[in-house]
Amino acid sequence: MPDLLTALILALSAFIHGALGFGMPLVATPLLVLFMEPRSAVLITLIPVIASNLGSILGERRWREALRRFWPIPVFTAVGSLSGTQVLLSVDPSPFRLLLALVLVAYLLVEHFGKGEGKEWRFSAWGLALLGLIMGLMAGVVNIFSPVVVVFALHSRMNPALMVATFNLSFITSKSGQLAGFTLGGGLDGQILLQSVLLLPVVLASLWLGIRLRRRINQDSYRRMLRYGLWAIATLLILDWLREML
Repeated sequence: MPDLLTALILALSAFIHGALGFGMPLVATPLLVLFMEPRSAVLITLIPVIASNLGSILGERRWREALRRFWPIPVFTAVGSLSGTQVLLSVDPSPFRLLLALVLVAYLLVEHFGKGEGKEWRFSAWGLALLGLIMGLMAGVVNIFSPVVVVFALHSRMNPALMVATFNLSFITSKSGQLAGFTLGGGLDGQILLQSVLLLPVVLASLWLGIRLRRRINQDSYRRMLRYGLWAIATLLILDWLREML
């Protein structure tokens, strides 16, 4: 049976994902690696994140248009995440906490200083493929590609509805690539996968509550609280890494 702490972390991250439209791996991964081995933390989030984003896509009306116009992003995200997972399985996982903390800090800095109108970037099909590949590599190694998404959102001027649909598709393909990577690399753990399946009702219920709350809360205040929480998590990850090094 899943332990209570894991269930609480996944429920919290699913609730935040529902309330903001993003955030499950961003919140769940750094919290989980404080209490378990990094590869296990990535593995236990795979099925819940796929389920959460499938639920989000079912509520999107423009996902077919997003797939038709921006297909290189989700396709190459799968390729990148497959490769990134092989890196995760083949190297010493001890620097993982520090790398994850640095990605969190990068996300927070980009979101804070990147507001306003920047120069518009235009992407060819190959540019979109490279973007997807970078996102996938980050997903495979640290389970988060939010900094790339934020930079793209700031400079692409992409229609918000299409962007949400495109990146929900990319979350699913990245997790599918990770699942394939764990399978090919012999890193699948049946016990952890069983725990993640057993936690699905809790995750989906929390996601539904977050979606219900989305229209009733002040989004700016909620995002501000989330940023404070992520800074605290990043600090804890760095301190934990320092403790291991000393």
